[in-house]
Amino acid sequence: MGLPKGQQNAQIIRACLQLAQLAITFACPVVCEELDFSKKKEELRERGRKYSRMLSGWAYSQFYKLLGSILSNRGIYLMTVAPAYTSLIGLVKYARQYGLASDEAAAIAVARRGMRLTEKLPSAITAYLDMKSGKHVWHWWSELNNLIKKSGKISSRHSYYSITVSNWESIVKPPAEVTKTGGKRKRSVMISLDIYRRVPSIDFYRFLEAVIKLNVTVPGLNCAA
Repeated sequence: MGLPKGQQNAQIIRACLQLAQLAITFACPVVCEELDFSKKKEELRERGRKYSRMLSGWAYSQFYKLLGSILSNRGIYLMTVAPAYTSLIGLVKYARQYGLASDEAAAIAVARRGMRLTEKLPSAITAYLDMKSGKHVWHWWSELNNLIKKSGKISSRHSYYSITVSNWESIVKPPAEVTKTGGKRKRSVMISLDIYRRVPSIDFYRFLEAVIKLNVTVPGLNCAA
């Protein structure tokens, strides 16, 4: 913000009072991320000069200290939740859908986590992943995060606003494997039954015929030529 400390504190207090008033109006707690400030500062430093200036002008710990004090004096519960993947969840699920800025979309993910709601990956993404039971939902958000980084197709937060259902295929779908069988190259492809379920008009026997002909593997479906 680049303001003198006194003015900076005044702005923080004003923001905290506005949050307190909203909590009273809607009779709800305030939910925020339980941040490790040392990690946050290191993350911002690594992002370049712009974020370094932001870091120097924004008193993270002071904000949370004042917020906790103001809410406590008014009997308002301050709930902290783990910050894991809230930014990614907001960008993937809510930014484009509701036309929100990235920080607003992340705030939805934080609020939903405070309500103990889970954040499943959209079907447009899970259709191309080999989903296995028993894995925590954060595991799959971590997998998605890694796939996005490897794809190199999302260069900034603005890129998420242009992603459609069909775009996710090129980002998260695993490439076809090429193996040798009997001296001939044979293509092995993994597809999901979710694709068939999303298009129920397809005749199931025609679907099986295509599976056998193309020699593809469908999780949960055994068929042979």
